[in-house]
Amino acid sequence: MFLHMLPAESFHNKHLDIFTPDFLIPAVRLAVRGLNALIVLLLLSGCTNLVFQPMRPHFTSPDAYGILYEDVYIKTDDNITLHGWKLLAGDTGAGNIVAGDNTNGSILFFHGNGENISTHFANVAWLTRYGFDVYLFDYRGYGKSGGWPQLDAVIADLEPMYAYAIGQLPEQEKLTVIGHSLGGSLAIYSVAHSGYRHRIKSLITVEAFSDYHEVAQDMLSTSWLTWLFQWPLSFTIDNTYSPLEVVAKVSPVPLLIMHSEQDELIPLYHAQALYAAAYEPKKLQLVDSDHNHVFNRKENRELLLGYLLKDLPVLDGERFKQAQ
Repeated sequence: MFLHMLPAESFHNKHLDIFTPDFLIPAVRLAVRGLNALIVLLLLSGCTNLVFQPMRPHFTSPDAYGILYEDVYIKTDDNITLHGWKLLAGDTGAGNIVAGDNTNGSILFFHGNGENISTHFANVAWLTRYGFDVYLFDYRGYGKSGGWPQLDAVIADLEPMYAYAIGQLPEQEKLTVIGHSLGGSLAIYSVAHSGYRHRIKSLITVEAFSDYHEVAQDMLSTSWLTWLFQWPLSFTIDNTYSPLEVVAKVSPVPLLIMHSEQDELIPLYHAQALYAAAYEPKKLQLVDSDHNHVFNRKENRELLLGYLLKDLPVLDGERFKQAQ
């Protein structure tokens, strides 16, 4: 996946002095030495920590919020076990949970690069109140999923996720795919190449980035420690799976790109580039939000729900109000 890396043993301490002139005062030399160490660590990791920041412990579960769910386990092509949840469509009003009532479809959600599904499921859990079953899985190395995240392996792992979710649907029903941040960028590449794309109703990206090199530069440019090195370090990330290069192949699957001008992590130009490169049917929907809390805002939930329900019967007004 990433560039070939030198073994750690080849970076003896003396290599950390390569940019540390002898005439610098001790405090400055210490700072420069620390910077050199940071650069070496980033090179050794191939900047993997910019792409994947997994966490094992779960902080909560859907039932703590009155949502019925099922644990789901699937196998990858290399026999790694991945864990996920199926959030069941149902009305939690008045403390009564009725699963399976008014099912409007099924959604597969790909989360962002940090933590695990226990901190991301709130992005889509609210959709169960509107009659949607929601599937979401942890990538390898996250939560209860086995293995360790590598970009090529994680991309490949999305295919058995499609297979499982679609396998639960009636033959005539199609699956809606939603991805947030990294999950949206992964989804663009995978939908463009998936053997199940004929069973995908639409792809919705939320605050997704267009290119791994570009987003790495964006991240590295935010710190004075790495600002000067954003260009060379960004190229330690494999850009083989660049969403920008393949987004045109998502068509004829409809594509909705949701992005905020206020996103503090992924600038709007990523969404604009994806939209320009995509083929019809496509839509760029601007929203008002920071990066991680798009659906905390009622107006953004309404925008997404309107898109999802455009070909479906509208839920009665009373239930719509209860689900806000």
